Amino acid sequence: MKRTLYTFITTKQRGIIPIILRPPLMPLSWLYGAVIWIRNYCFTSRIFKQKRLPCTVISVGNIVAGGTGKTPAVAAIAKQLQNQGFQVAILLRGYKRRSSEEITVVSDGENRLCSREESGDEADMLARQLSDIPIIVGKQRYLTGKAALDRFKSDVIILDDGFQHRQLARDVDILIIDTTQPYGTGALLPIGTLREPVSALQRADIIILTRTDAVDINIVDLKAELNQLAPNTPILESVHQPASLYWLNQTDEHSIMPIENLTGKRLLAVCGIGNPDAFVATLEKYNPEAVGLLAFPDHHVYTESDLQQIQHQMQQHEAEWVITTQKDEQKFTSLFTELPLVVLAIELVITDGEDVLMKALQIQ
Repeated sequence: MKRTLYTFITTKQRGIIPIILRPPLMPLSWLYGAVIWIRNYCFTSRIFKQKRLPCTVISVGNIVAGGTGKTPAVAAIAKQLQNQGFQVAILLRGYKRRSSEEITVVSDGENRLCSREESGDEADMLARQLSDIPIIVGKQRYLTGKAALDRFKSDVIILDDGFQHRQLARDVDILIIDTTQPYGTGALLPIGTLREPVSALQRADIIILTRTDAVDINIVDLKAELNQLAPNTPILESVHQPASLYWLNQTDEHSIMPIENLTGKRLLAVCGIGNPDAFVATLEKYNPEAVGLLAFPDHHVYTESDLQQIQHQMQQHEAEWVITTQKDEQKFTSLFTELPLVVLAIELVITDGEDVLMKALQIQ
């Protein structure tokens, strides 16, 4: 097998600046950890009361900020529940959305009703992937859930990124862990990427490991470690599998290309996601001649200046195609570009433990 040339270019800060900032931020990390501990204790001891909706609530979340593969897991679970005949709705906070509305219906299960700017990146992506499932965003999940029940008569509500949102009671808590970075940087925010200490794993009803096909990952050792942290919690395995490849702004069935078209191509991967290395790893499985990576910060909004930078890097790497993710796709559509830009769509596939997930989703 030909070895792929992998070049890493990043717009994120590295080097001496983060090292200098780490000590001053350490007290903030300690304070953050203390606040999280007190908050979790209050919910566990029922000092803080949870609100319950008159339907089944499933939370899908993580303990690491960004890049675990949570949104593809939400899409896969929603499809499975819909196939079982349930009326499903998905609730999101709508991270970085610009709408001032308390609750925004992104999709009513038939039509998309707002822009990406109004809904946020993940909600927009889910609305495009799941055209027949209502997608709603709002900061208060309980109120957003009530809106879903009133308007769509939902049987099941899925909380995208709901693990830390403990005000709303849930029937199943699914935790997503990326095998390539199980605990992120290992430190709590703001000096690290952990939202909670790893002891929070004990709250999970099911753990789904993503990207278990990554090179140099010892799944057996990781599972043994997780079994110590969260005894008796089922651990499932999954991979992110390419679903389709298509030119930007051309999503009809005639524009979809075989994934194998990546073989032998010189690519420049451009993305603003939590784990850009995982995107490159997926591309490398199809043996492109070369892959360069231009990684922007998570949720990055592209500008004309970025297009010039992409064009420059494309020329430097003699790339034939620029390739991006579905999360980034909509941010390019508002810009006029003649770049040969293709989109790789990803879906999550359970490779071990699907029966456990199906049993948990057998809602009465």
